Amino acid sequence: MLKVTRINHSAIGTRAELDAMRHFYVDVLGVNTVERDIPARLADKIPGFWMQFPNGQVHVIQSDPATGANAIPGMACHHANPMGPHTAFFVADIEAAAQHLEANSIPFDRFDRFIFTSDPAGNTVEFQQDPDCG
Repeated sequence: MLKVTRINHSAIGTRAELDAMRHFYVDVLGVNTVERDIPARLADKIPGFWMQFPNGQVHVIQSDPATGANAIPGMACHHANPMGPHTAFFVADIEAAAQHLEANSIPFDRFDRFIFTSDPAGNTVEFQQDPDCG
């Protein structure tokens, strides 16, 4: 069974310069940022910044202007675009979530602790293990 426990984050893509995006959100709107919690090997390949709100995060991710997505070796996603706009949910059990998607014939890509799929309209959906669930 797949049990969504809460929203983790929403991500917005940008082709604009990150400095301009950071200025708008941080300097003009006054939004707080936090350090990005991504593997060090991917940090340089996924330009962006994370904004923190009391009820979740919004990730700003800069995409390649030519393709609209970042090319990350070893992270070819066939069923969703994790580098573009998406919504991420925490789940109670990431293994159970994967089994539930398989049982329902929902195609997905898995990278360590992340699962990416698309909803029927083509929107990218991400699932992560909720750290507050065992």
